[in-house]
Amino acid sequence: MKAIEMNDGRTTLAEGERVRTKKHGVVLIVAIDDDGVEVVDAVGSLDRMAWDEISTACEVVTGEPAAMVEALQPMWDALDENTREATLNKLEIVLEIKTGFREGHPTLRRDGEPRFPYGPTFGMSINQRCIRMAEELTEACRSDSTLQRRVEDGELQSSSISATTVRGWVRAYHRGGLCALVDGRKVRPSRRWEVIDPRYRDVATRMFDALDGDRSTVANREIHRRTLLELKQTGAQNVVVPQRATSQFLASLKRERGKTTRAQLSRKLRSVSGTQSYPAIRPGQIVAIDATRADNLVYDPLSGRAYSVEVLTAIDVATRVVLALRVVPRSANGIEAGLLLYDVLRPFSMAIKGTSISPWRWAGVPGQLDLSNLIVRADRRLIVPDFSTLDGEHLIPSLRPEAIRCDWGSIFVSRLFRELLQSLGIDLLLNRGGKANDNAFVERWFETIQRGLQQIPGYKGRGVAERGRLVAEEPLLTARELQDHLRHYIGTDYHRAPHTGLLLSANDTERRARVCPLEMFDSMLEFTGRIDVPQSPDLVYQFLPIRWGTIGHDGVRFFNMTYSSPAVLGPYRNVPVGFFRPQDRAAPFHVDPQDLSRIWFRDRESGRVEELKWRGADRTDAPMSMAIVAHACAQIRNRGGNHVLKRDSATQLILDQLGEITSAPKRPAIRRKLAAAAMRVGQATIDHGEAQRAQDVITPRSMSRPQHSQSLRQPWPNYLDED
Repeated sequence: MKAIEMNDGRTTLAEGERVRTKKHGVVLIVAIDDDGVEVVDAVGSLDRMAWDEISTACEVVTGEPAAMVEALQPMWDALDENTREATLNKLEIVLEIKTGFREGHPTLRRDGEPRFPYGPTFGMSINQRCIRMAEELTEACRSDSTLQRRVEDGELQSSSISATTVRGWVRAYHRGGLCALVDGRKVRPSRRWEVIDPRYRDVATRMFDALDGDRSTVANREIHRRTLLELKQTGAQNVVVPQRATSQFLASLKRERGKTTRAQLSRKLRSVSGTQSYPAIRPGQIVAIDATRADNLVYDPLSGRAYSVEVLTAIDVATRVVLALRVVPRSANGIEAGLLLYDVLRPFSMAIKGTSISPWRWAGVPGQLDLSNLIVRADRRLIVPDFSTLDGEHLIPSLRPEAIRCDWGSIFVSRLFRELLQSLGIDLLLNRGGKANDNAFVERWFETIQRGLQQIPGYKGRGVAERGRLVAEEPLLTARELQDHLRHYIGTDYHRAPHTGLLLSANDTERRARVCPLEMFDSMLEFTGRIDVPQSPDLVYQFLPIRWGTIGHDGVRFFNMTYSSPAVLGPYRNVPVGFFRPQDRAAPFHVDPQDLSRIWFRDRESGRVEELKWRGADRTDAPMSMAIVAHACAQIRNRGGNHVLKRDSATQLILDQLGEITSAPKRPAIRRKLAAAAMRVGQATIDHGEAQRAQDVITPRSMSRPQHSQSLRQPWPNYLDED
């Protein structure tokens, strides 16, 4: 017997196998060659089929045919299982009436076939055979309890099958083959929309096309009203709109466009979104960043209230490693976007021992290298942890991005953020306007992070429909604790879990390998080499804006506040013009808008970045962010005019106003500003504390500051004791 093996996972066609055709039903394969197969139908007629006419079928089970003709397959696949079974039963009945064999071929006869009076051998007419078959089918239906129950319930009028019905099957088979035996109600195209006036359909479709996510969605009845109104205004008459069909038509359009504005926007973006992943080939080639509202409430220690925050994330596109994450107040600013990039440039580590987990620690600025206890790894893993245990060190790598991918948010297109990227030599790749799917990697990450957010109290869901009534009364985490939790989730869960979007090879076998983000990072390091960013203790100050001010006897003045440190500014009070910049005697100072209680000055002689405190910083506990200081100064001017903030009285006036703001804030807007300011001051304290500690390691304070003359500071001699 000659056989041809079809595609992998398909059926083997051989002589004697059956093929279902559109015209003749099931035929038998009698010969196979290089061009196709020869088949014989139920009446013995030979036919030939080319290979491109036969579509492979799945494995034969319980007598199903081995293949079907391609022209039949689309229609046949669209039928449900019950319709297919009923059609094949009709085919067996017709074939037995015509040939005496249910399979249609003598070689595939069943036990007892042919039966009287079916087939040409008994000399009975087709009409007599149909009458006898109708009697047998009616008797079989009477013994079918399920069918009889449907008759009793009124679903069917009768369970009997008439000879006219059977004759109709035979005539249909002669006319159209197997397809003609399919219940016409199952393949009849729907004409329900055609009863609606085409003018109405055109206007209603245009109404729904306008729902693209930018406009608020409205009810179907409102769409119906607007459609009729527009038709009336255009002079349309005799508009036929059947109520049921019209309601179904509008409902189908609503399902197609989406029920919510978010779904409507997603469907709109499908027409312009990419269909393939970006072929990033190395870490740092593109880093995607974005901000989103955290789906958890946090606790504000200053006011004792619950409020919402945002999450800033930076994710490497090539490896899906989360390089940085910060929890910031709502309406993040360009400074916070720049500090997120500051975290991307710094390596972090997290240590786990038992039930204790350390926060992310800056892994970076050694004072010297001690190789005496260096452990040499036998394998080539650089970042990947030991998957057999959670204990140990978990690394979060750093890199310098070649490009940043982000949307058109104001914080990413601000002058400060653009200048920062330009100074670092990083390209800015912005999404197309209104196309959030252009930054799909980080958008998908915000869905993944839901698993981490749902593990802690205060989860409020993705929308008001998911929010519980008592969520604000739960024992909430602070913003700092939420940030630590999300970073722990990244280090212990996300970075260690297989990522379905990571493929090591295009090979079907290798692409099924389960790879986590850190493993992909290590794999790419084999080709790119180490990409560590040189670390500097004063790196954070490169991300802060610079203000120029003239150093006077009492210090330097910014924002109506005087900053001073005699030990630091003393040598620079009387510098000549051109000492710092050509046009004047002004000096550069690093200003952190997150915390205006201090500014920073780079001492030329020591090389250190030194802190300069505001004169009133020790006399207030108010969080002194830029927004709070600006609000306090505005309140003072409202009461006393533009000239009330004088050099000698400004400090006390600002202190009094800060105390008034923080003691009992009445307006919700002020409470929100205070909560945001407290968060920003806390994060600034952490960032500058890390930088100062690293600076003390590299350049100790005792070694850095030059020794000036101490003659005026030495105790005077007691001249009364001299002779």
